[in-house]
Amino acid sequence: MDTDERPAYVPPVETYQCCHCGGGGLDSHGETCEHCEGLGFC
Repeated sequence: MDTDERPAYVPPVETYQCCHCGGGGLDSHGETCEHCEGLGFC
């Protein structure tokens, strides 16, 4: 692979653990966390 053909560098995305569900994706009632939409991170 020639150096001119390399894809552009994309820096990693920094995510944070959801402070509402603690990263589990569910609220205290077992429903999908509305803050992070069930992903567990913001």
